[in-house]
Amino acid sequence: MYGGNSQFDGNAAFAGGGFMPSQATQTAGDHSFSPAKNRDSQTLLPLSVKQISEAFQSSDDKTNFLIDGVDVNNVKVVGILFNKAERVTEVSFVVDDGTGRIDCSRWVNEAVDAKEMEAVTDGMYVRVHGHLKGLLGKRQLVAYSVRYYCTNGFLNCSFLFLSVY
Repeated sequence: MYGGNSQFDGNAAFAGGGFMPSQATQTAGDHSFSPAKNRDSQTLLPLSVKQISEAFQSSDDKTNFLIDGVDVNNVKVVGILFNKAERVTEVSFVVDDGTGRIDCSRWVNEAVDAKEMEAVTDGMYVRVHGHLKGLLGKRQLVAYSVRYYCTNGFLNCSFLFLSVY
């Protein structure tokens, strides 16, 4: 029943990793596709400003910053908001997390963005999610979310987590 030169032989079924052997050999010479982007660089990493300031800035276009050998683009920083300056389409501010300060900017494109930035003022603890950028040797966080970071329990956990690293 399953013996001999059957197409249902175990070797034929698993030869191409889900593809038939004829399909696997047809595309072997075709190099017109581009490789998939590494999803690890898209994760949101909780970092301290000190870790950001000590990060290695890569010179190629594929990676922006390296921390402990990991590509870093999206980061979360918790700290006190200072020097908030509102403009028509942008709000700039500084975040101090106890290990250092980093300049941040938040583009205001919609009413939701404006309401989010109105909710935070100087001296508040905030949680900033953003893209880490480097320009002329200076690190900056381009924020896409700035939220009030309310309870002491969260602060204690955050600083305890950062002190481990």
